Amino acid sequence: MGDLSNSHKIFKKYSGHILLATLVIIISLITYYRVKIQMDLGPIWDTYDFLSNALLFAGQGTGYSDLTRPPVLPFLTSILFRLGYTSSTSIFIVDGLLFIFGVIGLFLLLKLQFNDTLSFLGSLVYATFPIIISFVGVGLSDIPSVSFAIWTIYFTILAVKKNSKFFYLSFPLMMLTFLTRYPSALLIFPVMFYILINRKSVEIKDIIIGISSSLLLLIPVLIFFYEVFGNPFYSFLNFFGSSSAAISSNNSAYNPDILYFINNLPLFIGDQLVAIIFIIMFCFGVYILLKAKKALKSKIELFKVPYTDKIKFIKVILFISLLIAFLGTFNKVYYMWSEILFFALAYILYDLVKNLNIKNIDIHLLIFAWFMAFFIFHSIYAVKDYRYFVTMAPAVAYFLILSIIQIYSKLEFKIRNINLTSYLFSIILIIIIILSTISCLSSVQEVNNNLKIIDQNMNSASQWLINYDPNYKTKTVYSDLWPYSGWYLKMNVGMIPIFKEGQMYYTGTNDHNFNQQDSLAANNYLVRNNVYYCFSTLQKLNLTSYKPIKQFGKTIIYKRV
Repeated sequence: MGDLSNSHKIFKKYSGHILLATLVIIISLITYYRVKIQMDLGPIWDTYDFLSNALLFAGQGTGYSDLTRPPVLPFLTSILFRLGYTSSTSIFIVDGLLFIFGVIGLFLLLKLQFNDTLSFLGSLVYATFPIIISFVGVGLSDIPSVSFAIWTIYFTILAVKKNSKFFYLSFPLMMLTFLTRYPSALLIFPVMFYILINRKSVEIKDIIIGISSSLLLLIPVLIFFYEVFGNPFYSFLNFFGSSSAAISSNNSAYNPDILYFINNLPLFIGDQLVAIIFIIMFCFGVYILLKAKKALKSKIELFKVPYTDKIKFIKVILFISLLIAFLGTFNKVYYMWSEILFFALAYILYDLVKNLNIKNIDIHLLIFAWFMAFFIFHSIYAVKDYRYFVTMAPAVAYFLILSIIQIYSKLEFKIRNINLTSYLFSIILIIIIILSTISCLSSVQEVNNNLKIIDQNMNSASQWLINYDPNYKTKTVYSDLWPYSGWYLKMNVGMIPIFKEGQMYYTGTNDHNFNQQDSLAANNYLVRNNVYYCFSTLQKLNLTSYKPIKQFGKTIIYKRV
């Protein structure tokens, strides 16, 4: 037993370093295998746009790019391109490294609230959510932006709790978060909320310096956009305009379900963790029932004050009124109004509970506000995708760990005065995580095999055209998967849109069946744009002015007759 006691003391002394090193090793291995899988699968739609932008930033532009997309990920990838690593693997590696960077940041963030073991578990839980593993190393902007967001929140808390000069880091990181994924501008809400409720603990001068330093990152981007578009804000306005515009039901990602992210929670975090959540909720409910009698007899300030303090009574009434307004107008008004309503609610709630001696209630509300900022936007926005949950994943991991500690802190399993409850619970959770991760990694390849086939077919088709017509770059080429074709042909490739009943829609899907009217509209569109070659994966496309000259799987190359 003496050895157990000594080992416990040694581990406790160096637990922070040991667990962080262990976490980095585990996450690096997961990232390595995930990137390896993606190298076999190949890039996907958005990744090709980022790759083409990276070529442009590296001074190797081919004529095709989509500069309406955020610049940070392609810019970082372009550094590897300049070093000679001009391959899609480069963006997978950059994405993977930023993922590891974010997990380390989450560990440090959780340490501000929990012990080393729980911080390790929380970071591991986040890193192994099925939704996270599905998109690690894919070359999309979601996980990199969340990684920057984690560090933004971490340094914002340090700026409030320790030294306002940490704002010199938090605001530039928030700018990087925004420039990595434009919807991440919503991070300004939880950050400013946290600063506002702790306004007596911060130096305004340091906030101004932090904001000013973040603008130094923005200015070069604005200059670049001005040179390209003639408008420094074009790329931002393009996003914010599309996020506020009405979404057509013909959009393949159209989904008006406001409970989409709640209903699909098992898919995002795994059935095992959902089961744990239900167990926690059940145990917590039993605990509340057992303590209900005692709680009813105690003095609860929140409900006692309104009868003796008119100001607080008014605040309670205002809180209830705003809550009713928030719930009643959710998905019925522009999402920004819901964001503003929620943060007004959060501020009043903090003002009501700040004197109840709840430890770190400001941090709890900050993390919840972080979650809600993105939950509100993505729930109301009619275009939905599984990967949008990535923005909410760190907050979910935080509250999962917070729930766990509330349960096992009430339980004790001791050997020689050492409470082993946390260790036993951690071992059980780690076993669940390992099994879930192995299952998830093995399924990624199978689930995405169709994307691999699409990529391989387009690659083969592009290489065939290069050999068939060495002067193809002098011709006009269009494709319904134009980011793919643009990357492989190393030229500017135009878009073949989808036509439904003669009306043109944005494309991005290859499961649309063309009727005669739609085929005629597509044919006339191509002729008007003087298209010589076109690549199509669209079904039943009958082009009267073009003939198919080669086919790879569902990918057909057409040539002007």
